[in-house]
Amino acid sequence: MNLTKKEKMALIATGIYMAIMMVGMYVMKHIVDIDYSKPQMVTVLVYFMPLSMGAALLFYYKFFRGTAFSKPKINLWIIELLLAAAALAFLQIYFGNYQGKDMTLVWTIVGTTFMVGIGEEMLFRGIIFNAFKESRGIYPAILISASIFGFLHITNLLGGATFAFTLKQMISAGITGGVFAWVFYKTKNIIPTMLFHWVWDMFIIMGLYVPVKQTEMLLMGQNIFEMVAGIVLIVICIRGIRKIRKQIA
Repeated sequence: MNLTKKEKMALIATGIYMAIMMVGMYVMKHIVDIDYSKPQMVTVLVYFMPLSMGAALLFYYKFFRGTAFSKPKINLWIIELLLAAAALAFLQIYFGNYQGKDMTLVWTIVGTTFMVGIGEEMLFRGIIFNAFKESRGIYPAILISASIFGFLHITNLLGGATFAFTLKQMISAGITGGVFAWVFYKTKNIIPTMLFHWVWDMFIIMGLYVPVKQTEMLLMGQNIFEMVAGIVLIVICIRGIRKIRKQIA
């Protein structure tokens, strides 16, 4: 498969991002001795996220500027994601018991996941999705960007995650990545998926430190919704690609 210049730059950006995260995960687990399943992991990753986020922003500014921040188009997808994000924030703040908790850790979770939301959305939707959509069309771009997004999570093995957990997360992230790519495509603006990605990761990790039953239930429901929508979207993409190939043939 011949790659365009933008596709090559997108893959280089991915390699740099993954390399930074691999180093961060290795340091976290094998030097500082903090497991991936612990909320304290952010106390290490917070030093690596500015590098990975900065790399994604730099590549976007250099090669993809002007493709991710058009005037947003309101649709049901963006409404659902933003309502879910608002509900998650309300439930975690209202029902969470933060008395006696280390607020430095709480705010580190907030800050680290904020950088994750910006960095990963800019890389996988703003750069990778846009690069492949420009040369190969919407359907291949969704599948490619989602697959690479899922593969990114293999780095969690270096953080102490089990193979079974990592494989499950890779599949789940890949399916969710397809939904995020579709939402970005329909919205024409990456900020909504950045915000939701941030809130999602933040309250997953926050739940490890300040568990809230209501938040856990909403996260589970939202995850089921995204899995179903993502699987349907994957089927649509595959059928769309086959249809285009038949027309070309």
